[in-house]
Amino acid sequence: MTMAARRARGEERRASISRAWIIACALVVLGLVGGAAFDPRPERPVVRRAGYRVLEADFHMHTTYSDGTLSPLTLVRQADRRGLDAVGVTEHNTVLAGRLARAWSELTGGPIVIPGEEVTTGGYHLIAVGLETTVSPDQPIEGVVADIHAQGGVAIGAHPVKRFQPGLAPVRAELDGVELMHPIAFATRNPDWRWLDLLTYYEETTPRPAAIGSSDYHFASILGLCRTLVFVHEPASAGAVVEAIRARRTVVLDPDGRLLGHPELVALLEREPYVPRSSDYAYRGENAADRALRLLGLAGVAGVAFLRVRPRRRGEAKAGAGPAP
Repeated sequence: MTMAARRARGEERRASISRAWIIACALVVLGLVGGAAFDPRPERPVVRRAGYRVLEADFHMHTTYSDGTLSPLTLVRQADRRGLDAVGVTEHNTVLAGRLARAWSELTGGPIVIPGEEVTTGGYHLIAVGLETTVSPDQPIEGVVADIHAQGGVAIGAHPVKRFQPGLAPVRAELDGVELMHPIAFATRNPDWRWLDLLTYYEETTPRPAAIGSSDYHFASILGLCRTLVFVHEPASAGAVVEAIRARRTVVLDPDGRLLGHPELVALLEREPYVPRSSDYAYRGENAADRALRLLGLAGVAGVAFLRVRPRRRGEAKAGAGPAP
């Protein structure tokens, strides 16, 4: 094959790849537009029981600032899609993500965002909700809880499976809440992460802390899977949510639908049932068009990732230059 023929074939191949890449980009845009068009934003109706406003909340979630997959801004949007009234953005050992999420949610009319932090050490994890400045983990746990309370926040024992219980022991009686519901209640293959350990820890803690349901969100679809029903004084606000946790006015539902938490509020909800908002945790899509656009968008992402126009090799460029006129 002559040099000219090889050049022509190379140019034709690059042109073909370039066209395919443009089509892939268009598919990505189509998927994004379709996703926005079919993106549900559930109503958050005002619900009251016994003079309290009932809010659905999730107090444990992470962002790209550590080991999460959503930015603080997109986390707010996902919480909105889940129909949550209030969320605690609790990045590992920093409150910055929570403060950014709060600012964005206030700007866009999203849920109540309460900045917080997951104080993370090798011996324990502790959720702090209602902070403005980061609490250092480099101190005894008694100092951590004291710093949380000094800011007006609440301390919540995070997923207290057996490996973390010794680390929480010095402050067990000072905990404002305990994660009673966590995604491990639905499925786990790790024998060291058992939901029954959380249930036992909660029931054996004195005084009884607030029952907290949280998703411990990092990725995928589980944001809001485990929720806390919080009974707040109106007007509903971050401060009202923190006060309700401190006063133990919370209820969660276990995997069988059993109500757990403040005894009087449990009895109230048994008399006047409340059904938490549902959500598409399997990402099934709203309809056939939504599902088709998702597939096209994914195909576009794959195309953008794997298709690229190779630059002309130096030898080809020189050979194609030709003699000067």
